[in-house]
Amino acid sequence: MQRRKRSRAEIVHDELRHLIVTLQLQPGQPLLEKELCERFGVSRTPLREAILRLAEHGLVTVAPQHGTFVAGISPRAVRLAHFMRENLEIPASRRLAQQAAADLKPAREILLAQKIAAARNDHAEFILLDDRFHEALFEAAGLHEVWSVIHARKGHLDRIRFIQGNARGSVEVPLAQHETILQALADGDADRSADLLREHVAGSLVFMERHLRERPELFVDEGGPVRRKVS
Repeated sequence: MQRRKRSRAEIVHDELRHLIVTLQLQPGQPLLEKELCERFGVSRTPLREAILRLAEHGLVTVAPQHGTFVAGISPRAVRLAHFMRENLEIPASRRLAQQAAADLKPAREILLAQKIAAARNDHAEFILLDDRFHEALFEAAGLHEVWSVIHARKGHLDRIRFIQGNARGSVEVPLAQHETILQALADGDADRSADLLREHVAGSLVFMERHLRERPELFVDEGGPVRRKVS
């Protein structure tokens, strides 16, 4: 299926989202329109469209008379995104495992690229490829539109996953999990692929609960501002 050409607003949205997810733009950091227009080489219109979309998904806070800021990480949004992944991605893996002659070549190619990123210890590139790996599985299952729904809602979860990867010091664990998931799918083992995927997506919730205590300045009190650690 041929993809349509993306608009400038969509390109800026994806690049800004990646900067937020990988904490290159920190929670509470102001987003200055002039600087961002220069950075992305766009006019104000596509930038504003991108920011409005990010605001709809809770990654950006637009405060009238005060400015636009990177939102704190929402624990509720993290839990909801995990719920979506567990209840949509696991059935999709079962469907894929049961398909005759499923096309897993794109996922294998992405896995190879992930190994290269892991060798470079490039966490930002790895998490981008992680999304592409899971997207490739949904495409192979004929469910790309479902992945689009999940991806739109998991920005807060992705930030936790990025922090988690940095805390581990390597990406070897998720890389190994991707390999075993792909092998189970290739073997047509629906039960094993579902179990492996459930384990793969579950660790971030446990990590978040601990991080809420250790790094409260990264999170938002639901309905309130970013919490700042008291020194």
